[in-house]
Amino acid sequence: MQALRKTAEGRGHVALVDVPEPQVGPHDILMKVYAAGICGSDLLIEDDRHFYRAPVTLGHEFSGVACAVGSAVTRVREGQKLVADIECAPGDWLGVTVDGAYAPYMRLPEHVAYPVADHVSLEHAGLAEPIVATHHLIQERAQVKVGDDVVIVGPGPMGIMAVQYAKVCGARRVFLIGLRDDERRLQIGAQVGADHLLYSEENPEEAVMDLTGGKGAEFVLECSASERGVQHAIGCARKAYEGPGGKGVIVFISLWGQRLTLDLDQISLGQLDIRGSWSWNGRETWEHAVDLLNRGVFDLDPMITNHYALDEWDTAFANLRAKQDVKAYIHPHGREWSPG
Repeated sequence: MQALRKTAEGRGHVALVDVPEPQVGPHDILMKVYAAGICGSDLLIEDDRHFYRAPVTLGHEFSGVACAVGSAVTRVREGQKLVADIECAPGDWLGVTVDGAYAPYMRLPEHVAYPVADHVSLEHAGLAEPIVATHHLIQERAQVKVGDDVVIVGPGPMGIMAVQYAKVCGARRVFLIGLRDDERRLQIGAQVGADHLLYSEENPEEAVMDLTGGKGAEFVLECSASERGVQHAIGCARKAYEGPGGKGVIVFISLWGQRLTLDLDQISLGQLDIRGSWSWNGRETWEHAVDLLNRGVFDLDPMITNHYALDEWDTAFANLRAKQDVKAYIHPHGREWSPG
């Protein structure tokens, strides 16, 4: 079969190559891949600005159907729709250090596989991993509380998912910040619940302070992966210049892949809390995310903006870099897909 792989270390070295179909052991599942979502991390791996282990088949956001199960597998049966935790062992990440979903078939260890309800479309199930990451940053690393003002910097997939999750948590208002050339993404953010769209070029910090009566936002998420975005996050957060502090929390999920130059004085003076969010809490987080998926809590259709065949991967990557897509899928079996 053909797979999209990082073939060697260094910038570039991403190509379609022929590989054997995966062999599964007694505790494994062979999954027929429906779709793999294109993530900014895939672009960073192509650019040699993210960890990986080459050679490796990329693709860590995915959904599919179990087409074969090992003799010792008890939690999954053939024909079930599946998503999976990409952290399959200490230091091993599916689609990053272990072969992933940019291929027609993928091997899953049973302990990371999660069946989703029959009524959930594989299209929606493909967003399970972004739901997991959003749950972790909004509930486990920090908490959006009822009545909070929330600022989200960066209208990419994580930002738009976080808009919805913040509203589910009872946020009073959600401010979404992007660039002028993010207009399509910003409008999708408004469609799924953002109350105010702000432009990076037009001093969004001032707008947030005006609209919050000078207080700023209790919860700020930085997911733009830009130096300017980090400065916006610091400027928009609620400061506490006296007393115990902790009025404003900033959560970072971006990876920049380079050094930044920032003015950090307001972190100290305003007694801001800074949290990093990258992973999740294993089975606990995934079970919450699959439950949210099964219950249809999020409006996922507006986020899915394009579909590509496996041999169109270079166009798909280029379109994501150009901000033409929010979440696009690569379909290793093509759009005419059947689970058989």
